[in-house]
Amino acid sequence: MRDAPKEGGSTPAFREDNMIRRRDFHRGFLGGVGATSLGFGNSIRAAGAATAFPDRVITLVVPFAAGGATDLAGRLLAEKLGPNLVQGGRAIVDNRPGAGSALGADFVRRARPDGYTLLVGSASTLGCAPASGAQAARYHPTEDFTPITLFGVSTMGVVVAHDSGITTLGQLVAKLKAEPGKHGYATSGVGGISHLASAAFALAAGVEVIHVPYRGGAQTAEAILKGDTLFAIDTLGSNVNQIRDGALRLLAVTTTRRDPNFPDVPTLAESGLAGYDMSSWTVLVGPAGLPETVTNALSRASNQALSDPTVRERLDSTGTIPDATSTPASTRDFIDKQFAVLQEVCKRIGLQVD
Repeated sequence: MRDAPKEGGSTPAFREDNMIRRRDFHRGFLGGVGATSLGFGNSIRAAGAATAFPDRVITLVVPFAAGGATDLAGRLLAEKLGPNLVQGGRAIVDNRPGAGSALGADFVRRARPDGYTLLVGSASTLGCAPASGAQAARYHPTEDFTPITLFGVSTMGVVVAHDSGITTLGQLVAKLKAEPGKHGYATSGVGGISHLASAAFALAAGVEVIHVPYRGGAQTAEAILKGDTLFAIDTLGSNVNQIRDGALRLLAVTTTRRDPNFPDVPTLAESGLAGYDMSSWTVLVGPAGLPETVTNALSRASNQALSDPTVRERLDSTGTIPDATSTPASTRDFIDKQFAVLQEVCKRIGLQVD
């Protein structure tokens, strides 16, 4: 696969955050010199936080601008999280976009592990960015953070223009194989989940296609409809209106299970790409070292919020399938598995985001 020249449509390159390097230096140096005293101090604060938690406002950091799917998830959770905690409490959303969402993530990574500063993380923030080696994302998704809850999974799908003449995934693969290097796929930016899901598709199908990055989902749909690119793999929520209106045709979904909103559409695995399983996702995490009592309390309260019919209905409207059964352990396992898949894709396509 090869990327098309970027002409104002690609996402800005990640930049290294010097604060990260200074923090890593101090962590390594002080960890060697005074680990015992520092560890004792943190344990005292953690114990105090666990005893009184929560006694003030909880901040949910969303590493994107207001208005997107991750922001919506954060606001829905913030509305329900406080009342669901045993001792009550209140939560607010703090939008901190920048550096491909790594800025907000690093802010939470450096926060005190007391449960009052949490990250509403996405597949791009905690998966794609660190997997691609982005300079601003020099963190590990489960070693530098404490997994709390799997908020939900957003199904992705392979879409083409309705008038393309392609009606099945098999037909798309056959066309790409017959005309290698001729056709492009649109994504919402280099190194994002739509890029890596598309790259994984090309690898699994054994086809040569051109990557054409744009600035967002709306532009990718427009590119397909204009005939500038042949297909795209993106979240269903990004294209649901065009799919239902008949402008775009949904050929297959990327998860191992069919999407409940489109039960007649097969999975990629059912369409011949055995083992393919990619999705976008949203999780709640805190800084590393979050006390177990606080982690468990937040997990229970989050699952209660995700069980609320109003929350589930609003998430469903964006193409997100909520999960109200996760635990901190299962969330950690989920993130680790997703991260490993994304790392392998980045390695195979030679992606290194600067």
